[in-house]
Amino acid sequence: FGEKTVTIELDVQADLPPSMYAIFVHCAADWTEDNNVFINQITFRTSNIDWKSAPVYSRYYTYRGSLSVPNSQVNFTVGGNWKAKFYDYNDDGKVVTEARFFMVDPAAECYVDVYGDLYEPNLKVSPAAFTIETQIQTLRSVMDNQVQTAVMYRNNRWTEPIVISQIGSLEEANSYRKYPLQTMVSGFGSIGKRFRIDRLPAENDYRILDMNNLGYFPRINGPIRPPFADLRRNGTFFDRADDGMLTTRYTAVSDDEYIQVEFILDPESRPSERDVFIAGSFNSWTPDRSWQMYYDEHDRLYKLRQWVRRGRHNYLYGTGNYNADTQKFDNVSFEEFEGNTRATPHTFISLIYYREFEYGGYDTIIGVGAGNSFGRISR
Repeated sequence: FGEKTVTIELDVQADLPPSMYAIFVHCAADWTEDNNVFINQITFRTSNIDWKSAPVYSRYYTYRGSLSVPNSQVNFTVGGNWKAKFYDYNDDGKVVTEARFFMVDPAAECYVDVYGDLYEPNLKVSPAAFTIETQIQTLRSVMDNQVQTAVMYRNNRWTEPIVISQIGSLEEANSYRKYPLQTMVSGFGSIGKRFRIDRLPAENDYRILDMNNLGYFPRINGPIRPPFADLRRNGTFFDRADDGMLTTRYTAVSDDEYIQVEFILDPESRPSERDVFIAGSFNSWTPDRSWQMYYDEHDRLYKLRQWVRRGRHNYLYGTGNYNADTQKFDNVSFEEFEGNTRATPHTFISLIYYREFEYGGYDTIIGVGAGNSFGRISR
């Protein structure tokens, strides 16, 4: 938020540094790739990926690639949602992986206010929620009926959109959540337009997994179990987390590897009726089936073993229903084991979309703002 460049890292297991390149694709507000030859050109690519060897004793990956954009080969002329799609030169018919980022073409002042609210949880947890309001005022002449959509994200959780739009089909992106969201759009762009969402569960501040202590997380061949099992928190927390991000600032280069960690969650003799998973900075807040926990009937504990990059991570335990067709979790909620509290300091970032007519039409981002329960954030 507020930076001039973005850096993408890729950790790979290979005998030699991969021969890879990235193609950049502009997308609509819902991440549908634009069929626009004026913006999405096959020549809009780069192979300027800096590869470095992993630590000599690393078992999980052998090379780390780093790509920063814009750079000497790539410069972006329009704002909006962008994908970086990575291909192997030896098999360029298949996407190896992709990353998503945003470019802002500023044309509006944007402010985000977060207020305390209540909702009715299905479980006996705190009914704490947020009402979030994004207010904009355009800085140049725009057509008001083209400013119809705001998309909010909790900072660092870029695959969990909170959509407020006058276009009903876009709000279907909210449907994976357990509790329906109420939204409202009012006003006019030139004098002030408001995008509002009511009764969004506040969740809890994040749990912290700090793997920089080599005494607790040594270099061994087997999985490492943290000293204590995680318990229900019911909305309480003691340490401020890192707003959902991975921090490697205090990780030595020689220790920047992956460790197999065994997560243990004690449901306190009340196992969930739904699937339990872990979401955090170690999986980019995008859990799949490999991050679903299993319940050990003998020990009466939820368990999961996974490879985690050394550093300081933030995470939560969530519940939902795994959908084999979409390979995602539906009816997602973080209340059962975490609770809710309006003291949660999550940063909400709001992106304002505008439909441009030039180049055949595309969605750009004309404003960005941020706020949390303590007030507005400016950068």
